[in-house]
Amino acid sequence: MPFGLYKHLRSLGIQVDKPHGHPLKKVCTVKGSFWSGHRAESVGFIQITGNNIAYINVIEDCYGGYQYTSTSYYLEYLVPISEIPSSLCRATLSIKKRGLLRRKVVDIEWHGGTLADKLNDDSTLNQDLLMAFQLDKPIGITVTPEPIYRCIRIETNTHLPSRSLFDCLCRIAQLSAENVAEVKSKPETVLFETKIDINSGSTDAKVVNCRVTDRYVYINSREPLQIDWYLVEDCNVVTSVGELGMVSHSTVELRYLDESGHRRKVEFKMQTYDAACLDNTLRYSYPSDISR
Repeated sequence: MPFGLYKHLRSLGIQVDKPHGHPLKKVCTVKGSFWSGHRAESVGFIQITGNNIAYINVIEDCYGGYQYTSTSYYLEYLVPISEIPSSLCRATLSIKKRGLLRRKVVDIEWHGGTLADKLNDDSTLNQDLLMAFQLDKPIGITVTPEPIYRCIRIETNTHLPSRSLFDCLCRIAQLSAENVAEVKSKPETVLFETKIDINSGSTDAKVVNCRVTDRYVYINSREPLQIDWYLVEDCNVVTSVGELGMVSHSTVELRYLDESGHRRKVEFKMQTYDAACLDNTLRYSYPSDISR
């Protein structure tokens, strides 16, 4: 394990272990490539016991192409969650500094939606973070959901946390899990609803309902399809023009990830106005705390 993280955590009184295998190893697949000159991938896991954080994922970050000239490490703190409907746990820490030469952290603020509001309301957490940043170098903190892998990822740009900072991250993990539970307990809100043509032009053609809520996209075809909003990747609309330049209909290709992380697509036809409304809903409506 790089930079003695295992030993460092034990010196802080944190109960750690080396897990057998990597139960969440796919959380950080290789990011970037040789062609981009940037590569980031997991180089090991540490298991945490008796805590809101279950695993620490060590990421090796390399720049420079074929012979990487710069290598650094950062940590991701993973919080397993049984189900994350939509992006219900997204927040980014913003740091405000003051001063010309020795810039001092004077305030922090969270952005991202319902979770950010919950974090901003925890004055004790933010005061503890301010104190930690005054004693040590301020760090970036980003909370993102990983619904495919059933966990919440708390990403930082540091590799050796202090005890006070680790306690703050545990509090963030707790509030993130609570936020998911609270939002899941609320009823869904319907954002858009229309009719679509499945298998148009074939003997199996059928008109079915399509509904977009603040959590899912529902298509009530012969085999009903429910797509988590967070897993929708693209909505491509192609408009057909009929005789005399009249617009007749639009074909929509919806690309998304399934529960295993495989890319899928579903294609259907619908009225052009409704297609534009569907596209706008998916691109510009931000249910819960989704940021695109």
